[in-house]
This record gives sequence, C-alpha cells and structure tokens, in this order.
Amino acid sequence: MSLSIGFNHGCHFMLDGRQVHVTRVINGNLITVEDVVSLVVFQYTHEQLLSMWSDGRITPMPMLAPAAARATPNPPEVALCHYPQVQVAKALRKKRYIDALLSMPEKLVFTGKKLYPHIRKIAQAIGDATPPGASTVHRWIRRFKRSNNAPISLLDRFETRGWFGCRSSSEVQEALIELIETYYLTPPGIPMKAIHGKLMVRIHELNVLRPADNQLLVPGYDVVRRAIKSYPAYDRAVAKYGKQEASIRFRTSMVAAPAKFILEAAEIDHTPVDLFVIDENTQLPLGRPTLTLLIDRKSRMILGIYVSFGGPSTEAVFQCLRHAILPKDYLKQRYSRVEGNWPCHGLPETLVCDNGLEFHSQALEQACFELGIILQFCPKKKPYFKGRVERAFRSIAHGFFHTQQGTSLANWMDRHGYDPLKTAVATLDEFMHALHIWVVDVYSASYHRELKRPPLGVWHEGVLNNPPRLPDPQTLDIALTEFENRVLWHYGIELFNLRYNSRELSPIRAQLGEKVPVQVRYSRADIGHIYVIHPSTGEAIKVQALAHDYASGLRLEVHQLICKEVREAGQSETNPLQLAQAKERMQAVIGESLGNRKLQKRKRAARLSGANSRDLQVAPMPRAVSAPKPPVRPVQFTVTPKQFKTSFRPWGQGDKP
Repeated sequence: MSLSIGFNHGCHFMLDGRQVHVTRVINGNLITVEDVVSLVVFQYTHEQLLSMWSDGRITPMPMLAPAAARATPNPPEVALCHYPQVQVAKALRKKRYIDALLSMPEKLVFTGKKLYPHIRKIAQAIGDATPPGASTVHRWIRRFKRSNNAPISLLDRFETRGWFGCRSSSEVQEALIELIETYYLTPPGIPMKAIHGKLMVRIHELNVLRPADNQLLVPGYDVVRRAIKSYPAYDRAVAKYGKQEASIRFRTSMVAAPAKFILEAAEIDHTPVDLFVIDENTQLPLGRPTLTLLIDRKSRMILGIYVSFGGPSTEAVFQCLRHAILPKDYLKQRYSRVEGNWPCHGLPETLVCDNGLEFHSQALEQACFELGIILQFCPKKKPYFKGRVERAFRSIAHGFFHTQQGTSLANWMDRHGYDPLKTAVATLDEFMHALHIWVVDVYSASYHRELKRPPLGVWHEGVLNNPPRLPDPQTLDIALTEFENRVLWHYGIELFNLRYNSRELSPIRAQLGEKVPVQVRYSRADIGHIYVIHPSTGEAIKVQALAHDYASGLRLEVHQLICKEVREAGQSETNPLQLAQAKERMQAVIGESLGNRKLQKRKRAARLSGANSRDLQVAPMPRAVSAPKPPVRPVQFTVTPKQFKTSFRPWGQGDKP
C-alpha cells in the first residue's frame, strides 16, 4: 500500500516520533497500541487517534530505501512531490499497466507469449506508442509488491545507480581536498583547470618517493570538477565573488514591515544623473549632475529633490530635506508646463539612509535632533534595506533620463558608438523643468504595481488620516546648517579667515565674559552671514561678515580657493581689498572655464559657480511674518545682580562699552 495510516490490528505508524503498532481493537472503538522499543502499552479511542492525526502527532511509517540507495550520500525523499515531474509522469505510466494487469480475472502468466498481448491492449487503451516488454512489466510488478504497493518504488531513481564514492587512493583524495580548500575556496580563487594542473604536479612529487609498481594514478578533470561541485554552493560563491557578494546572492528576501501612515519613514540617497547638461551661454556640456531624492515609504511619493554639480554632500542632503519639508508653492509660477500639483510637504518621522560620510555628519545628526526626525542607518553594503528609493532611481532612469537627448545610459558599454556629448541639448533650467513634469504629471499619477493605485491617491488618502506637520521657518533655516565652535572676542568671531561682528553680540560678552565660547551655524552656499547661538538662551543671532560686499552670496568652496590664491601670492588672507580683487579674478576664471574644451574643467566650473536646482526656484519660499525688531539703542544692558557683580558703562558712554 501507499504511505497511509490505519488503526486496524497489526498496523504500524509513528506516534509523537516513536514507532507503535496496534495490538488490539475492542468493539471497533477502543484501540490498544504498543511502543515497539519500550513495549509500553497505550489505550485510545478512535476519536482520540483521529484528533492526534489532525494535530500532526500521528504520521506514516518512513519507508526504508534499498541497500544501494541507503549507501548514497543523499537518500531518496519519501514524498512523491519531492521528485521531478518527469519522473512522476513515468511512474504514473507504470502504474496504469500494473493496475490493468492486476485487475484481470484470470491468473497472470509472466511469459512473453502470454503477457505481451495484454500489454498491447493496455498500450492501445492508454495511448502509449512504445509499450514495454513483458520482462520489464514483470520487474515493475515485483518491485511494486515488494515495497508494499508504495508508489515511490515505481520511480526511476537514477541517484541509486552507478558507483558511489571516490575510487582514487586516500593520498590522492587528501591532496585534492587540500588543493581545493587552499586555492579554490580561498578568495580570489583559481579555475578548476588550474586545480587539476596543480594536482598533477602534486601527484608527480608523491610518485618520486614511491616504487615503480606502486605509482599513484592522476585522476581526470571530471573527477576534480565533481569534487569541487560537491562543496556547498555558498562556499564556492564566496571563493568566486567574495563573502559580501555571496551573502547578497544567497540571501532570503522577506516582506518588509509596511509603513502605517505617510511620512512615517522617508528614504534618501544620491545618484549621478544619466544625462549630460549643457551651459546656457556656451552651449557646451557641463557634465552629469548629481540627483538627491527623498521618497515616502508609505505612498511612494517623491517628497523632494535637489540637483547640483557638487556630488553627495551634507549641503545636498540639507537642500533636499528643505525642498521636501516646504510646500512647493513655486511650481505654477516657475514651471508653467506642469499641469498637476505637488502636494508633498511636512516633516518625516524617520529618515532612512545608507552609510555615506554625509549621512554620518554631526551636522545632519544635530539637524534631525532639532527637527524631531529619527535618523536610521541601513546595514553596510545592503542597499535593499532602502529599496524604495533605489527603485525610484531606476524608474527615473528608464522613464526619463534614458529617453532624452544626451543621455549617458546606465552603462557606457551600451552606447555602441553613440556619443552623448554631441547630442546633449538641455540646460540645467530645462532639465529641472522636464524633471518636474515627469515627477508631478507622470510618476505621481501612474499606476503603481505594489500599491495597486497611483502614489498621488495614496498620499491624498494619508493626508486625511495623518496631516503633515511643519516646523517653524526660522528653526528650519538654522537647523539645516553646519556648525563650528568658536570664541567670541571684542572683534567678533573669526571663521574661514573672515570676521563676523554685530552690536547684538555685545550683551553675550557683557553677561558671560570677555571671551565666550559659542556655537556658530553657517551655510556653505552663502558665507555672507552666520548664526551665533546664545549660550544661555539658545537664541540664534544673525551676524553679517564685516566684509559683507565680498562675502555676500559667496560659496565656501570658492572662498577657500580665493584664500589659497592670496596665500600663494604672499598676501594677507584677511585684507578685504586683496580678497575682493582675488574674487574678481576667480569669477573671471570660472567664466572662462565654462567655455573650456575639457569636460572636467567645465564641470568643476559649474560646481564652483553654485549651479543647483534651488537657485532656479525664483518663487520665494514661505516665511513667517514676524514683527520688526526694534532698533538697537544705546541703553544699559539688563544684568541680574545675584549672578553678576560686575559694573560697566552703557554703550556710548566713554570710549569702550
């Protein structure tokens, strides 16, 4: 019989992993079973045994494989579904012949003359064009009966045929194992052919010390190949690709925990744009800018973007966060061809990022802390932990970048003679206009395969349940800046060879001392002003540079180049006139570099000029309307006598404050 369970007298089955057999059945309901090993007797009702069978406590007896099969390293599985469908189909064909012959009323005579006419009739009935011989059918029936009518006995079982084990001597086997583990399974690994060559050399060295009538035989290449294939596939992948790549190839991908509401988690990353952008004046390609993108995990809506030539940086992360948090009120005014709306705004609860240096900066950590955002890092070299933003990059590349003139494609080997530098036609402004159209009118309104609806619909539904929260505009401006620790002197604060001072800083020194350590917040895009954090109150005081005409709107990177030029010329780095003259020369050099014949110099000039997507948004960002601050008057400062016992003169009375 097949693998089945019976509760009749003499039946065997497994109960809780132990073999038992039925010794007595009383009135067809009370069943006595005995443990085969311990001889312990149990008594159950028929309903109790059925309940234990439903719970999986009672299972069929495992079938013992033939002696040849038990010698194989991989014994056959009991269940028929574990075998290929081709073998199962052959077994079903054999079963049809056996059932038809065993159901005949007359006694079977297993001779070719008597049995073959029946076989031909059965073959015509089942439509078999190649009927088996009489001896073959007799062998099928004999094997089927010996296995207690188990269907697994009719399988071909090719794994039980042939020789099992290695016929080579133990010395050859040890040498082969050593070579495989030393050279093949150790990165970077060598080819199988090289392993076979080293084995030949090793056996030759062993045969030098052996008599002529006891020489070791060199196994063939197939022996080496089968020996290597016997090792686990993961170990071979580690040897060929490295542990990191092997872990990715053999990982088990499960369903990630879904986001419960919009802005619960947002994923951010950078990617080079697969499109060459040209200069508006010279019409020469500037290179491929870098796109920083922030996407919502729940709705798959793109929250914010930032495009620049500066590459991945903390500034790019800050600008992308700013664009994602603030409402996109500039859309209709700046990009008139955009038909839809971009309703995404608000603070995300969690920011998911990789392990880039810009994401591990203290400035980003402090900014997230001030804005109430949880900073979450993915494991190293495992980008699939933020797969939404990675998939969004692919959608942008295939749906937008690769369809435009001047695309660089994802792989330069796919160009096949195509030169993107000769076909580039889009300026940065035109590129941003087209990118906004694709994000708002194409991506957001397209059917999403996983969401089963457009991302824009999911966002509108999520806004009703969880309205986005917005920060204070001034808090946002200060939080999305980098910081340094400096000392406040009578001449102000010195930062990047520039001095910053204001009358609003005088109360800090008057209250806390002549030299006060303070925290300074600055933006790399504009070093014309900084924010000084009051040590006691935490108030951010905006302070302009003393050389404001020089530093206003100047990027930090350009200022450092100017200082380098002045320093190499042997002049003072803090002389405003010399810095202004150097600034004029640097701007002229940048303008000339934009028309340089070399792409690398043009891209560097675009980076120094500060070309980015934020500057193209001419519509003003929302700002809170606050009452104007009263002018600073020469009045006495308020000092608490209990904390400070120092007297001083008010501003304007005497030569010094």
